[in-house]
Amino acid sequence: MMTELLVRLGWTSLQSAVLVALVWAVCRWLPRLPAATRCRLWWLVALQAVLGLVWSSPLELAVLPAPDINTAVMAAQPMLQQATALAPMAVETALPSSFALVPAADAPAWPLLVFALWASGVLLMLVRSVHAYRQSRALVRNAVPCTDDGLQQALQLAAEAHGLTRAPQLKISAQIRSPQLIGPWNPVLLLPAHELPTMAADDLDMALTHELVHLQRRDLWWGLLPALAQHLLFFHPLVHLAAREYSLAREEACDSAVVAGHGHCRHDYGRLLVQLGVAPRPAVGVASASPNFRSLKRRLQTLQQTGTLPRVVSVGVTALFVLVGVAPLRLVAAVPLPPPAPPAPPALAAPAVPAAPAAPAAPAAPAVRAMPAPSGVPAPAPAPKPVAAPRPPVAPAAPAAPLAPPAPDAETRSVTRTHMVTTGRLDLSHQPPQAFVLLDRENSFFVDGSMADIEQAKRDASGSNRVLWARRGNQRYLINDPALMKSLTLAQQEVAKLGHEQGLLGTRQGELGKRMGEISLQASRQAMASLDAAEMANQAARHASAQVEAEMATVGAKQQQALARQQQGLAREQQALAQQQSQVSAKMARDIRSAIDQALANGTAQSLR
Repeated sequence: MMTELLVRLGWTSLQSAVLVALVWAVCRWLPRLPAATRCRLWWLVALQAVLGLVWSSPLELAVLPAPDINTAVMAAQPMLQQATALAPMAVETALPSSFALVPAADAPAWPLLVFALWASGVLLMLVRSVHAYRQSRALVRNAVPCTDDGLQQALQLAAEAHGLTRAPQLKISAQIRSPQLIGPWNPVLLLPAHELPTMAADDLDMALTHELVHLQRRDLWWGLLPALAQHLLFFHPLVHLAAREYSLAREEACDSAVVAGHGHCRHDYGRLLVQLGVAPRPAVGVASASPNFRSLKRRLQTLQQTGTLPRVVSVGVTALFVLVGVAPLRLVAAVPLPPPAPPAPPALAAPAVPAAPAAPAAPAAPAVRAMPAPSGVPAPAPAPKPVAAPRPPVAPAAPAAPLAPPAPDAETRSVTRTHMVTTGRLDLSHQPPQAFVLLDRENSFFVDGSMADIEQAKRDASGSNRVLWARRGNQRYLINDPALMKSLTLAQQEVAKLGHEQGLLGTRQGELGKRMGEISLQASRQAMASLDAAEMANQAARHASAQVEAEMATVGAKQQQALARQQQGLAREQQALAQQQSQVSAKMARDIRSAIDQALANGTAQSLR
């Protein structure tokens, strides 16, 4: 759980940074965007930050480069590597019963340190918020109730005009300089005791209206989410920026509501904001005054904007960010593409077969012509023509490697009785931080981990036929939900079926390669026999033998080409099956990870100590 939380913190921080940049760019690109819309956009940033930490099944985007297919398992059996080059995810491995495993390295200590630092920061933020809340409640306790019946009646009428069923409690405080609404539980409206006598009736009405708009919009409740995001991601400066922008947009939205339909009061309301000046923002409330001069300047500039974008544009922008920016996302690797089908060795040697008839073109060395004898000297008898020794047949191209490995000898036959069929991704170099093993039946696994994880899962399962074993760091879990295991078993059978079909295609390719090798061997033997006969016959016989040999070579070449085309077709089918198996395996791995997250969230996973 600790490692999973740290992973969520990392992905959420990255997505929050991207979302803040997008919202900021939209606000700069559309300066006439209403303040209420900007307030919603910045609030969505806080929503995404909180959901990223509590959502157990984020959306996965397969945009990262596809990893290389792990072929380490195939390297253990050289005879099986060529037949299963397109199906590295389903390999039947024969292991001795006394297979020695290298113990996995201890988990690093840095995740625990990072988690401790994060928990300490959240605790400090919580202590700070509790202290601020107690200060605000003390401020409310020290305030005195308002005894002005006219002011109470005006507040009640204004509340009813804004659709509020009950007006907030009205009190007078000597510790504030601007009206404040403290809440959200049992909200209390505080008026400054020093500024109240000097405020005009219109100014007081606008100040009260501003606070009532906050109450009407339920800003005190909606503001809890950005505060929670600041607590959980206290280390993220852009999350704090989003919370500040949300607070400022919220004040600008209330200012726009106060002056809406009353263009003549924009000047008066701006003068009121300058009169209220700058005051610290309450910890658990809202105030009419600005927290700093920058926010005061922006509020005054917003009052000068008389035109806004159409409502449909605001709704469209908000809906777009809700659809593409709020849901937690994870960038995962794309489905690995299968390697290209290797050409069969006999197919490479096929073009050289028609060249076999060229061998008779180099007959044995002809007899040396007899020189005419000088007059009076009898010519010597011609030497008998030597018979050339038959040439050894040319070794044909090696046929395709058979699918099954050679039978073990007597020494190893006793230790290869246990076979383990593994699908998924088996890491032989190191132990990943997270792993899972799906045990379908005895010695049949769908795995995403190391060999040590497989052995540990077999020990933890205690002979169970169908169980899902998971590891998060050093913590191990067992999941044995019947409905879940049934669906995962069906998916695993689909992956195994695709692997079996690829094995059948590999067998057919091997048979074609063997047949092509036999044709090459037969053509070579016939060529050498024709050559020997030609060396013993005369020139005419040699010419006829060359023609027969050429016809035989042509027939053999055609057979070789037909078999090569069949083999290429099988290679394309095998490549398609390999791609389909990769996609199914990747989808099954994602489903298993989601099932593990759900089981950990709802407590159905059995923890192993």
